[in-house]
Amino acid sequence: MVPTRRWTVFAGAACFFVVFAVILDEPAPLFAAGGLTAWLLAAQLDSFRTMAAADDALSTSVSVEPSTVPVGNQAVVTLAASLASTIDAPLDVELASPPSVDVVAEEQRHLRVEAGEASGSTVCRISCPVAGHVSFDTLRVTLRGRLGLFTETTTVETDATCLVEPPSPDGIHVGQGGERTGTIFGEHASTQSGPGLVPHETRRYLPGDTLSQIDWRTTARMNYPHIREFESESDLLLSLVVDVGSNMAAGPDGRTMFAYAREVALGLVETAASYNDPLSVRLVTDEGTAWEFGPSSSSNAYHESRRELLAFDPPSGATHSSKSASPLAPADALARRETLETDDSPFATTLRPYLSASRTYLSRVSERPLFDAVKTACHRVDGDDHLVLVTDDTSNVETYEAAVVASQRCTQTTVFLTPTALFAEAPTDRSRLVAFEEFRQRLDGLPSVEAYEIAPRTALERATTDTKTPTT
Repeated sequence: MVPTRRWTVFAGAACFFVVFAVILDEPAPLFAAGGLTAWLLAAQLDSFRTMAAADDALSTSVSVEPSTVPVGNQAVVTLAASLASTIDAPLDVELASPPSVDVVAEEQRHLRVEAGEASGSTVCRISCPVAGHVSFDTLRVTLRGRLGLFTETTTVETDATCLVEPPSPDGIHVGQGGERTGTIFGEHASTQSGPGLVPHETRRYLPGDTLSQIDWRTTARMNYPHIREFESESDLLLSLVVDVGSNMAAGPDGRTMFAYAREVALGLVETAASYNDPLSVRLVTDEGTAWEFGPSSSSNAYHESRRELLAFDPPSGATHSSKSASPLAPADALARRETLETDDSPFATTLRPYLSASRTYLSRVSERPLFDAVKTACHRVDGDDHLVLVTDDTSNVETYEAAVVASQRCTQTTVFLTPTALFAEAPTDRSRLVAFEEFRQRLDGLPSVEAYEIAPRTALERATTDTKTPTT
């Protein structure tokens, strides 16, 4: 408890009477000082009892509608407080808003339950300018004594959350050769028989967990909500490798290559969650794997994967292009070496040894971040598995060799490619689109590999129409 300014005034008056009694050498002022002191002690005891009763009777709730909101839009936070039994003092509840949101009206964050009242509520509008996961996890409760001499401020934990989604690109095309596919990626038949879900571990309750997951025995023993997680014995493992390098930042704000690729990745996570499939996710930058999670089929795995995909933003600036740095495949090197066999020029003589070194190709590809991430994902899987690679067409050699490794080690492999030609500031180059389609078909021809393009629908339709239109 903290004394208020009013208590300070009365305490100062008691001290004044004591000093006055000493100066006058009279006992009468001491009686006044003693009376004030006794009254202050009684008020403190009464305030303590009131605050203890309020602490036992108070229950609060916070809800956010809608639970998912696009960045820049508003959401409504409802704050409610109720008392099992009324008290003779006012109660103030304040919502502690995260720094990533803006409160439209500050007074809406405050709720007062007047003395003698049993409940109260308020509605607070917030604006969400930053994408990510927003948690309203703290309430500040302030209680004043009946006489206004003491206050007490405590914090109450809540679990209200809101997902602020970044601007979603409109008109996403996912298909092959310009033809849109109707497949829901990640779906599979659930015909396997077996014991189903088995207990995996027990952990503390986290915001977003459902009540059906609560392990009541552990909760009673630990005096805090605990969740019993289960793992599936025979589900299809989805290993998701997403390229988040600087090259994926190409395109206008909100419609970058990564924005389109992220929508596909989020759809795959949702499908895995609907089937309760184990999920493994890796986000790969130009330097290496920046974030990885799993494999796991817990609700937290899907939640963390969504949160990280929504929060990640590839670095903008000079995009990474590996066309000049990509190693030459052995077959291509051999063909070029045969061409130079009949050339006796000094240039051909100098170049010929470099085209015969196939070991350099293998070592350089194995050092690439995306190839290493795919190889690691394939190495860790066990049983039926589906590896999904989401990238672009700037590192074709690395992507192709990664798909080869995945086709050899995984049950199923899917590659999603974003064509850089459709995200460039310059007009679409037809030759680049043709080269992209040839590369996609080459990937699609690998055993157990399916390759799809991800692109803005209108840009692809316009480029396809322009390509088909004969020039005069």
